[in-house]
Amino acid sequence: MKRNFWKHLAAILLAGALALPASAQQNNEVRYNNGKILLEQQRFDQAMAELMPLTDAGNPYAPEASYFYALAALNASKLVDANLMLQQLKEQHPQWQGMPEAQYLLANVLFERNNYEQALAELRLIKSSALRSDADGLKRYYLNRLNDRTTFEKLLQLNPEDKIVAQAFADKLVNGWYRPQDKTILENLVARHNLDRNRYLRTSNRNGQGIRIAALLPFQLNQDPNQSARKNQFVNDLYAGMKLAQDSLAQLGIQVNLYSYDVGTDTATARKTLALPEMRQMDLVIGPIYKSAAPLAARFATQHNIPVINPLTQDLEVAQNSQQVYLFESSIATQARQAASYAYNNFSPKTVTILYEGASSDTTFARYYRQHFISLGGKVKAYKKINSAQASATASAFTSLDLTNIGHLAVFSDKMTAAVNAMSLLSGRPERLPLITYDKWLEINQISLRQLDNQEIYFISPKYVNRMSPATNWFRKRYTAKYNLPPSAYAYAGFEMLFYYSNLLQQYGSNLSQALVASGVKPGVLYQGIGYTNGTASTEPKKDNQYVPITKLENLQLIVVNPTFY
Repeated sequence: MKRNFWKHLAAILLAGALALPASAQQNNEVRYNNGKILLEQQRFDQAMAELMPLTDAGNPYAPEASYFYALAALNASKLVDANLMLQQLKEQHPQWQGMPEAQYLLANVLFERNNYEQALAELRLIKSSALRSDADGLKRYYLNRLNDRTTFEKLLQLNPEDKIVAQAFADKLVNGWYRPQDKTILENLVARHNLDRNRYLRTSNRNGQGIRIAALLPFQLNQDPNQSARKNQFVNDLYAGMKLAQDSLAQLGIQVNLYSYDVGTDTATARKTLALPEMRQMDLVIGPIYKSAAPLAARFATQHNIPVINPLTQDLEVAQNSQQVYLFESSIATQARQAASYAYNNFSPKTVTILYEGASSDTTFARYYRQHFISLGGKVKAYKKINSAQASATASAFTSLDLTNIGHLAVFSDKMTAAVNAMSLLSGRPERLPLITYDKWLEINQISLRQLDNQEIYFISPKYVNRMSPATNWFRKRYTAKYNLPPSAYAYAGFEMLFYYSNLLQQYGSNLSQALVASGVKPGVLYQGIGYTNGTASTEPKKDNQYVPITKLENLQLIVVNPTFY
């Protein structure tokens, strides 16, 4: 686990923390500064070569150069070099003001070398309160990765007062290591370190009884069947997909007990359902889906330490009031940021013109896209709101654009008028200009797939499913055979959702937060990717799915241009 690189660098360069000797020779200063620049550029091997001559004990730059050399070596996965340099730093400069950071870095290196005993001992030496939170996070991260029970039991014996070690071992017990003879051990850990009894003892007491999941969805069973069937077909499809996942998991030996509750927009019903005694025995709650019940769901999740998943919303506010509430979908903010990142990394020059509708979702999408593109170093040449209900004004907005030195065009509108005008603008240009937009353009009848294929159009496709893949064909056949109708997008989502979270609970146990961090981003059964981490080192997962497929037509077939690598 590498801490945020810039956080490391900033900590070492704080004024007064590592004051550079005024008497340093000029060539040493040049070499030192070159090494830092190479480190900032993540050219780690070159940074090591530049800094190495400065690490001799008599050199006035030795402590700082040694630290930066080791940091570069860690990032270059040269763990032996990093270890040796940090040990030398400790021996030659024990009173150096930056020693707590060096101790933290050495612990990181030792963890990477699977020397858990020495790594924990090194972290105990850190007295800096500023580093305590980071040190605790480092321990949690690597202990969660340790899967050898004998080694873990030894660490527990050597560190009997370390709550993080105790809690990590308790997590391992309830995540699959638990045996009947472990009951006393787990109870002692809970009592000694004041761990959550509901979280640990509840799980162990019903070990072997299967995963319990509640689905709180608006089935509307008390309404006219004909009306509710038409209005709530999406719920029926979602649940049908979940039931099919339950069957598939059973064939893999994973027992999932799925309990359904009829919960719609009425907050009184949501409150009554969440107050049922059996709800406190669930491993996971899916729903309610409506924002009106979000505060109730967040309160339930926090009070009982039971994760709650909103299966359909893209509104991140729903998940903000509890650490235990997550979105299955990617939020609008995440979709916009991921799209902006793809555009910045793949289109040149790093400039964009953005047009967007006045609807709340479109303005929000455009705002996040613009902010993130600028934060990456890009420039926004134009940022225009359009109203596709006014055809002539919309046409004028497109024809008046100055696309000189523009790297790409971004249009956040699913309206036919905007799409047609954008296509007309692009088709009149001698060279192709990349355009990024919603995948709903693929459903606009006034534009053919051939026209879209002829241009360089990239589609933000958060719910993309490859209809030609063997897994999708298998699912479609099974779903059609069981329900006598083809699966909708909601059916795919229901299957993927239950299959994904059930596997995490089976593999990692009841601590879904740690499971989401440990599992990272990887392909689903039907989805191109699912994950709640974004590539940065963190002990806490994000609140929504961080993988957003970007698609493009090639020979009239949609392809994913940013696939996951797992």
